[in-house]
Amino acid sequence: MKLALLMLMVVYTVGNVSSMSTCQTVDLEMVKKKRIEAIRSQILSKLRLAKEPEPEQAGDKEEIPSAMLSLYNSSKEMLKEQLTEVQTDISTEQEEEEYFSKVLHKFNMTSKNDTYDKNSKSIPMFFNIAKIRQSVGDYRLLTSAEMRMLITKTNIPAKSEQRVELYRGLGTSAHYLASRFINNDLKDKWLSFDVTETLQTWLKGTEDEQGFQLRLFCGCSGTDQTMESGFMFSISGITIGRGDLQKVQQLNQQVPYILTMSIPQNVSTHLTSSRKKRSTDGKDTCTAQTETCCVRNLYIDFRKDLGWKWIHRPTGYHANYCMGSCTYIWNAENKYSQILALYKHHNPGASAQPCCVPQVLEPLPILFYVGRQHKVEQLSNMIVKSCKCS
Repeated sequence: MKLALLMLMVVYTVGNVSSMSTCQTVDLEMVKKKRIEAIRSQILSKLRLAKEPEPEQAGDKEEIPSAMLSLYNSSKEMLKEQLTEVQTDISTEQEEEEYFSKVLHKFNMTSKNDTYDKNSKSIPMFFNIAKIRQSVGDYRLLTSAEMRMLITKTNIPAKSEQRVELYRGLGTSAHYLASRFINNDLKDKWLSFDVTETLQTWLKGTEDEQGFQLRLFCGCSGTDQTMESGFMFSISGITIGRGDLQKVQQLNQQVPYILTMSIPQNVSTHLTSSRKKRSTDGKDTCTAQTETCCVRNLYIDFRKDLGWKWIHRPTGYHANYCMGSCTYIWNAENKYSQILALYKHHNPGASAQPCCVPQVLEPLPILFYVGRQHKVEQLSNMIVKSCKCS
């Protein structure tokens, strides 16, 4: 009799614990199928498409323009760098706009000043603001702008470096923006500057062309040898000297450019100018034995899983999803469980159990074909990197 009573108590206890879990016994394949269908709708919604393009309009046999491919690769490079930055608070209005994909544009430096004297202490870089204004629209639609230049042919003495400063404008009216230290380790690497506020200011104005100036730092001590010798490195697309030979060499070089991200003009209802940044928190990936809340791997192949040929880059991505039990939160000794109980008392209509939900998400740049043309856009919150119980 005692043994039967003991067994009954064990069954009752296990039943209670099971009911508190947010992850009951489920068919993982069914979960994956639902996740894939949700992603299908999510991508179409973010791209503002009522339906997916017809198979015969996928453009999979069309050659991708080199400019579009360059823009896509540049957006991936910029995203990789931005993911090392700390995420800032985002307001409710900004979250609404963050949902939609961002339009990416790449604007090369004009060829007006693509050469400079060997002993020059500054390099001017001009950009067609009228063209940027036409593509981006209102300055408040601009969410990010980054100027990038490729460092080549470094000739800096060992254990030395050159300090360069970026200025907005030219001459005595120039305004200091930022500085960087250049050494031989930066050869064949990209140097980038955040120029979001500067570009927003220019977009507000009426000028068709504006320029930056890259200057060597002057310590004004009279003994700075790195200053006296001029630039000890080259920038791809900007040639030392003049002549036809230099012009020919520039044809295959990557010139300095500005990469912008902006809210589509036909979507925005709440204009914003704040910059969004992403966290680089590591993801707590599930194993076969994991039962608690964690990230479960899910790779989406656009052609195999969605039947889409109109997304040309990438061919797929790790979307992932959150699943697992949050029962550990309800431990009687856990202060959080007491807070949840109090919250439930005052909010009887709220969820009775914590749920396993995404904590950190990352964007996904894509190159796709729609309306008989290739486009590059960045889809926000597409990759689940970590999960939490909430």
